[in-house]
Amino acid sequence: MKLALVLAAAVATLAVAGSAAAAPATATVNSSINVVSPAALTGTRDLVFGTIAKPTVGTTTVTLTSSASGAATPGVAGGNGFVPTPGLAHAATFHLIGTAGQTYSVATNALSFTGAAGNLATVGAETPVAASGTLNTLPAGGADDLYIGGHFDITSTTAVQVYSGTLSLTINFN
Repeated sequence: MKLALVLAAAVATLAVAGSAAAAPATATVNSSINVVSPAALTGTRDLVFGTIAKPTVGTTTVTLTSSASGAATPGVAGGNGFVPTPGLAHAATFHLIGTAGQTYSVATNALSFTGAAGNLATVGAETPVAASGTLNTLPAGGADDLYIGGHFDITSTTAVQVYSGTLSLTINFN
């Protein structure tokens, strides 16, 4: 009889354990996705410094600020270089399209001139300025213009010629 009771208890335990293991378990988590507009960056206006008269002495630093101005005059500092005809310069413009509120960073902002070695020193791009007033976040319309100026140094030994080059801008969306 004892054996029958022990066997019955073992079978009952197995039946309970078997039914507990067979019960389904369910859990739920949230899911999300952020669909954004395809990013696009287009250069819409070239960077133009205008005409610069090189110095006869010293080094002149020429700087064109990043601004939306249609006609500007570069600033000159040091040496005796000057701008003979004011108002012929303007910053570059890049048109950026994405999604409203989307954040981004400027990964590359590089200015270079072909044949500038030994003639133009400390060539570089200025920090971009956003037309919306907020750099690194697209405004409500999902598009913004970025204005970018540049700078370089010239001396009395700078070759008299037209210098052409490129201004590159790379944007990383976050």
